[in-house]
Amino acid sequence: MLRVDPSPTPSWRPSAPRTEPPGDPEPPSVTLATLARPAMAPAEAGAPSAAPAGARRRRASSLEPAPLLLGSAVLLGFDLALAITPLASAALTAVETLLVPAWIAAVVSMERVRRALAGARVEARKPRLALFLLALLLLLACIGEKWLLLLGPAAADAGPRGLVLYRSYTVLAFLVALGGLLGRRPIERLLATAAEHPARLMVLSFGVATLIGSFLLTLPQSLRSLDDASFVDGLFMATSAVCVTGLSLHSISETYTPFGQAVLLLLIQIGGLGIMVLSTFFAIVAGRKLRLRDAAVMAEMIDAESFSRLRRNLAAIVLFTLGIEAVGALALLFSFLPHHQIAAGPIAGEPLSGAGDHLWAAVFHAVSAYCNAGFSLFTGGLVPLVGSPAVSGVLVSLVILGSLGFPVHDELLRRARLRLRGERPPRMSLHSRIVLFGTAVLLAVGTAGFLLLEWRRSMGELSWPQKLLASFFQSAMTRSAGLNTVDFGLMGPATLMLTCMLMFIGGAPGSTAGGIKITTAAALFSALRAEMRGDEAPHLLGRTIPAATVRRALGMASLMVMLVSGFLLVMLTLEPHHPMGLALETVSALATAGLSANITPALSAPGKLVMTLAMFIGRIGPLTIAMAFATQARTRSYRLPEEKIGIG
Repeated sequence: MLRVDPSPTPSWRPSAPRTEPPGDPEPPSVTLATLARPAMAPAEAGAPSAAPAGARRRRASSLEPAPLLLGSAVLLGFDLALAITPLASAALTAVETLLVPAWIAAVVSMERVRRALAGARVEARKPRLALFLLALLLLLACIGEKWLLLLGPAAADAGPRGLVLYRSYTVLAFLVALGGLLGRRPIERLLATAAEHPARLMVLSFGVATLIGSFLLTLPQSLRSLDDASFVDGLFMATSAVCVTGLSLHSISETYTPFGQAVLLLLIQIGGLGIMVLSTFFAIVAGRKLRLRDAAVMAEMIDAESFSRLRRNLAAIVLFTLGIEAVGALALLFSFLPHHQIAAGPIAGEPLSGAGDHLWAAVFHAVSAYCNAGFSLFTGGLVPLVGSPAVSGVLVSLVILGSLGFPVHDELLRRARLRLRGERPPRMSLHSRIVLFGTAVLLAVGTAGFLLLEWRRSMGELSWPQKLLASFFQSAMTRSAGLNTVDFGLMGPATLMLTCMLMFIGGAPGSTAGGIKITTAAALFSALRAEMRGDEAPHLLGRTIPAATVRRALGMASLMVMLVSGFLLVMLTLEPHHPMGLALETVSALATAGLSANITPALSAPGKLVMTLAMFIGRIGPLTIAMAFATQARTRSYRLPEEKIGIG
């Protein structure tokens, strides 16, 4: 029997206090105003934990960063005005050195305030030591370089360039301190946001590596002469190395010391493998467990089929890369030994000099070739070795292997293991067949084109076997390598146009090569052929190409065409050089190929910055850049009506 409660029911109820779900909510941000104002009394009476929290906040904020920043700004002004006046600069640098402990204490104080403001209910987060240590190392490096410019061996002949460097280190030290005091929380939020998005993570990791590399390449220890010190040049060279492009403003061996060359080689290796692949690999080697979110992001970045294959793929990528580079370095070592000039430092009139050691030359060129970077330590490049089948053969093999990509390597190795066990391997995937077939076709087309167009021009003085070898070498280098045994400055406009077309296509996805990729060109070719034949769907090598793949290929190619057109328009406006040479430069930067008609060293500062941006976009990829800055896609519950438009 249903019973009704006779008591009246209120028409409304006061809402219950909203309780936050368990977890780690975002604590309030810490600003200078928060640290400067005194601790306020709690608004509600009877809160027993408020007074201790306020006391903790007052104790933690005993060292406020506002006076420190104000004093540092005043100090910066005096230091810039009196830069390299020996006594004044030394005194100001000494004060800046003494301020480092105060800066560290202020950062620690802000961390304590943040934890105090978070309240007792929130579990304190572990401090992000990586950001603090990185900022501290940069601050110490800036101050250390200032001392070297004042008291080091180069102090006597520092000149105007030393003055520019001294002021640059002063400003950079203040910006690092400012970022450490005020920007730590925004930087942490930026990293947290990027960590959940593979495209943003890639942009951020390559950007940070480029900025640190540009700082290292501008250090006096990296340069043979301070006259070559320039932050714009350092940024250009670091971007070219991290983006494995190969465009160079200077002769590397004549400009950079062995330390600077080692920095370049490290940046090339980081750019070839990817900084996230390297960091995750070392974390796995150290026995650290990956969080589920990090593993998911990493699996998407390297296209792993499952989390269980993530470790295997990462280890295989790094070990296979290092193994191929080691074998290539050993082969190059035996090829370089007959050339005694390689063991000498940079000597005027000796085009093969510069490396200073056969082994170092072999390692540097092997890494540069496999990563498709295109840097050379020889003062005359590889032009003096145009007739060496051993050197050309090893470098071409490394470049082609690097341009195939790990998915193709993995499938070929698995097929080889099955054949060794006497088993019949399954049908090769469409991706691998397109990459291998497309690479062979492009190599043949490029070789024939260089041979016919440059037979009596840039290769006129070579014998016909050397012409054939040089043509094949240059065709392989357009995959994205950037090395050359023939001077591109001597080539005709038709050859430069052919080179632009080959560089625009590039290599394979998942490789160190650039361009729109062979698979993109193949998908567009299949769609065009299907449209011309009236086929229902595009197909290639016995398989139908999905419509989504064709749309993505069309978007990639369209973005690349627009970028090439836009950057070329800007370069034609800024630079007075030959239009075809600027076109080669622009396509080379966006395709990260590194081939140049000797225009790169003559670029102006604005032109260098434009090419720097082009190399960065080309390495990350136009679609990846677009996805990194795109907002979340909106889902519509309706579909707009269709209407035809005229085409063609």
